[in-house]
Amino acid sequence: MSSESPTPFRTVLRGYEPAQVDQHIRELTTSLTALQQQSEQLQRHVQELQSRTDAAEAAVISAQEDSKDRAPTFTEFGERVAKILSLADDEARDLVTRARTDAEAIVADGEAHAKKVRKEAEQYSLDWKSEVDAEAARILEEARTQADDMRDEAERDATARRSEAQALYEQERAKSAQAAAAFETTLAERRGKVEQEFAARTALAEQQLAAVTDRAAQVQREADRSRSEAERLSQQQLADANRQAQEIVAAAKDKAERIRAESERELAAATQRRDSINAQLTNVRQMLATLSGSPAMPLDLLADDEEEAAGSKKN
Repeated sequence: MSSESPTPFRTVLRGYEPAQVDQHIRELTTSLTALQQQSEQLQRHVQELQSRTDAAEAAVISAQEDSKDRAPTFTEFGERVAKILSLADDEARDLVTRARTDAEAIVADGEAHAKKVRKEAEQYSLDWKSEVDAEAARILEEARTQADDMRDEAERDATARRSEAQALYEQERAKSAQAAAAFETTLAERRGKVEQEFAARTALAEQQLAAVTDRAAQVQREADRSRSEAERLSQQQLADANRQAQEIVAAAKDKAERIRAESERELAAATQRRDSINAQLTNVRQMLATLSGSPAMPLDLLADDEEEAAGSKKN
């Protein structure tokens, strides 16, 4: 056979070496258990981070409410300034909300995709289960990491924008309408930049998700090919073994038949030689009896005399 098996097992007459297969199954089971434990730890870590994020957001909201109670409202410093700062604050909140929604969607998609890959992989050969589970865990980890990074970056951007808005708000209290116009220009530029950066990050996340999906599909195809190849090799080895067994049995039957025929021929020849020798001995005894005038000795007595003579010679 020209093709090589994709598995590391040593092949025997009717398949793979059982001891190596059992050892490999034990190793795969151990690896799968470790990966499942790691996945559970990561899920708990994500939940903990989510709880911390919710607590931090609650603290920020509470602080903002307190500051609203203490600080004067935007309307005290002019309708135009109030409108600008309100838009900035609303935009910052909208940015955080959109980033959180996108991050949660990415995490959900990643988890759903990883579960789908794991569920499909478990239905195939155990030889490839460890690799598929590892790939699914890596996909889930990458999705969570990307989501966490995007959420953290969005929160940092939102915090920075709130700080900038607050600074501009304090500046507008002391400056004239000219400063308000300059701030409006700067805000528009920053809004465009943030939108561009957000669009770029969204496109990058989509590209990475597409790459992960393609990789999962490739792993699935490789698993299908490997399983088909293993089945084909197993069937071919079984057919070869059956053919060899039939050839061995046929050769053994032919050899036994030849040996039996040769034995029968040799037995017939030996029987014929024995009868001829007995006939010659009978003739000789009769001739001796005729010459000596004594009766001929029976064959069994003559054989006893010959055995006694042979025994006396040995002694």
